[in-house]
Amino acid sequence: MRPAFEPGDELVTTTSRRPSGGDPVVFPHPRRDDFWLVKRVGTPPETLDDGQLWVLSDNAEVTTTDSLTLGPIPSDSALAVVERFDETTFIEAVVLLASEDDSIATAIDRFGVPRFWVRPPGLPCLVLLILEQQVSLESGAAMYRRLDEITDGVTADDLVEVGTDKMRSIGITRQKAGYLHSLATLVTTGRFDIDALSSLPPDQARSALISLKGIGPWTAEAYLLSALRHPDMYPVGDRALQVGVGEVLGMSNIPDEEELEILAEPWRPVRAAAARIVWHAYLSKRGRTEPPDPTLDHTPAEDA
Repeated sequence: MRPAFEPGDELVTTTSRRPSGGDPVVFPHPRRDDFWLVKRVGTPPETLDDGQLWVLSDNAEVTTTDSLTLGPIPSDSALAVVERFDETTFIEAVVLLASEDDSIATAIDRFGVPRFWVRPPGLPCLVLLILEQQVSLESGAAMYRRLDEITDGVTADDLVEVGTDKMRSIGITRQKAGYLHSLATLVTTGRFDIDALSSLPPDQARSALISLKGIGPWTAEAYLLSALRHPDMYPVGDRALQVGVGEVLGMSNIPDEEELEILAEPWRPVRAAAARIVWHAYLSKRGRTEPPDPTLDHTPAEDA
């Protein structure tokens, strides 16, 4: 089994929810001072009393230090690791960033806390992100709505049936039409499983997406941030993020991708929250807001 975490990884934890079976947790070693362990909650024996957790190692070939050797641990000592943002953990991350970074705190004071917007995972989200490549959010959303009108729901089968010529007839570029048709074909033939991305570690999910025609780092990272809600995803190729970080930090230049990586180091491991704060400041400064998600506009006839 691939370890959930590796040496050097940074983790964010929360006290806002109780960990359950299969969740990774962080807790102090019961026999060593100032030493913390990262394990995964297992299924406890029936004789285990309330208030205790049974924890196991993902990489038992490296270490056997878990409940097999330590016994059960007090549940109130275990902190749940945040693997996906929800509204509560997002706000916790915003508060953490504001407490540690004056520039972030100033942006929040001026423009407010951003709404925790998410996009439903799946093919429509990937299609929208492809249409948003190198254009404004508003333009991408408008093009998606045109596509939705001719496909009755932007399904893989419909995209294959519609074909690239009809996509081009509504204003989609030849290149993007080819990307969409290729993606839809992979989905309909079973060669690409979008749903499986949610069960992969972020780096593996990113690699799987980037292997597809027309999906580069920006599209993959935007999907992992907005649809799969990974807390440390940070799309350095995003132009608005580059401009926004320069403005939030009061820089005289717009940082490039390499600079953006370096500047965001203090925001690990919740860089996705920092990105949302910066995007919100960028849009607010220009009198704009995040446009409604067009993938939510369509109501299939059978559900109407």
